[in-house]
Amino acid sequence: MLRRLLNRRGQRLVLMLLLAAACAPAKPAADAPAVGPTTAGSSAAPAAATPGGASSSAPVSPRTATASMPKPLDPPLPVRVGLLASIVDAGVYIGYERGYYRDLGLDLELEVVPDPNTLGTLTSTNQVQVGGTGIIANVFQAAARNIGIKMVADKGQQRPGFGYFSLVARADLLQDGQLRSFADLKGRTVARLAPCDSAEALWQRVFERGGLAREDVEFVYMAFPDMNAALANRAVDAAFQLEPLTTLAAERGISRTFAPGDEIYPNQQLAAIYYSPEFAANTDAAQRFMVAYVRSLRDYNDAFAKGIGRGDAAQILAKHTPVKDLALYEKLVPGGLDPDGRINVESVREDMALQGRLGCVPGEVADVSRVIDESFVNYAGSVLGPYQR
Repeated sequence: MLRRLLNRRGQRLVLMLLLAAACAPAKPAADAPAVGPTTAGSSAAPAAATPGGASSSAPVSPRTATASMPKPLDPPLPVRVGLLASIVDAGVYIGYERGYYRDLGLDLELEVVPDPNTLGTLTSTNQVQVGGTGIIANVFQAAARNIGIKMVADKGQQRPGFGYFSLVARADLLQDGQLRSFADLKGRTVARLAPCDSAEALWQRVFERGGLAREDVEFVYMAFPDMNAALANRAVDAAFQLEPLTTLAAERGISRTFAPGDEIYPNQQLAAIYYSPEFAANTDAAQRFMVAYVRSLRDYNDAFAKGIGRGDAAQILAKHTPVKDLALYEKLVPGGLDPDGRINVESVREDMALQGRLGCVPGEVADVSRVIDESFVNYAGSVLGPYQR
């Protein structure tokens, strides 16, 4: 059933991204500080970072297991994991390739689910055990029906310097000066993924700063790859777009960044790892998954923030995402991933309060503690110890 749901949309997404993925190499950028925020839930913005990070051609050894590492499950447990096949799925892909999950007795079955809302539904109904998707309304709608889906770890934050989800606009409109400020979006057609998606809070900030009402723009809904095509055809004027599609569109002169997402909403918690109700209740497996995941996040930070083994990490991402051009990993803006897996709880709370006011979620889910469960990242931290920032 799951594969039937995914085949048509997943194949279409992969094909479109593969067709887009040929771009020229760029020079490596300077070193950057840690990719995740210093403290989960902190409202203070850390110092701005250089997005690219330094590149290292030398191989990097996988992180060694600690003496307190839990024993592997015996027999190994199959775990179906649904992902968007994006750069910020690195916490799964790196550990998968380096054997972190296998070493703890978890046999991962990776699935590409290109629609965040579909992935949220599949996770809440136990059709995937682990889902990596956005901070979306349908997860909280499920919680309001007493479905025990849990948000357990970071999978993408808009840390300053790592705003991988930005507002882009048609290159001709920016070049001609027709779009100079958010107020100039009045009367424009803009693309977004779906109503009540994780861009809701970003649009709210754009409207407030531009003195606009929501009725002042026309929303049209489409998948992320379709947004680039719509911008190229002048069917839409602007969109919030993900990396690497932002960089690909800029390379082709289709669109340019109008306002970086990390400037519009610094430290926004944009995406997360979710456990299905059944998997969250399987403590032995859920804890082991998180240990492997946090180990992988630390490798990602080593690569994209410290420049240690970036080439190796890029090769893993190129294997598992539709972006095969390794030069692109030196150009794109990487997503912020907290090396301890910590969720920015205040951001989630603020965004869900907005979605409650907009009628996207019932009022009773404003208490996000019904969904967020930090016990698993706490356990992983006790096993792995502090990350050397």
